[in-house]
Amino acid sequence: MMVTKTDTQTFVYATYIRTTPEKLWQALTNGEFSEKYWMGFRVEVEQRAGGRIYFRPPKGQDAVFFKEEGGKVLVCETNRKLVYEFAICKDTPEVAAKREGPSRVTYELTPMGDMVRLRLIHENLLPEDTAQDPNTMKGINNGWPAILSSLKSLLETGQAIPLTRPGKN
Repeated sequence: MMVTKTDTQTFVYATYIRTTPEKLWQALTNGEFSEKYWMGFRVEVEQRAGGRIYFRPPKGQDAVFFKEEGGKVLVCETNRKLVYEFAICKDTPEVAAKREGPSRVTYELTPMGDMVRLRLIHENLLPEDTAQDPNTMKGINNGWPAILSSLKSLLETGQAIPLTRPGKN
């Protein structure tokens, strides 16, 4: 019997935000702040390696699609780097059978003068994690740029970009 590993993909995205590493870190790890730019999701982080990260859906949104237990924090270097298991959505049984462990998200914060480069790396993705339709918030390739654009806008102007939640578009 031959066992073959499923080919995985990596999504990388960088944006430059006129803010400080401290303010950006707070935005990435504070549940109350995340609700403003992350389509109403409350992202709660136990800020230590081995801690948990939870993505709590907006009040009134069907939680059947979302996992309750959250992912594990793998690396936590305050104001510099956060790596965690991305365990937000429940897979269909077909996709779950292909997945060899959870996908991983890395945020790298690099100060650059009066701004910070936020580099996002999302690893161990399956083809099913991306969407072909660019006019939706579905898929890693559409969701991350929208969320990070909203985060950038909120930090720079005080106003997030209103985004449509998954399943609502």
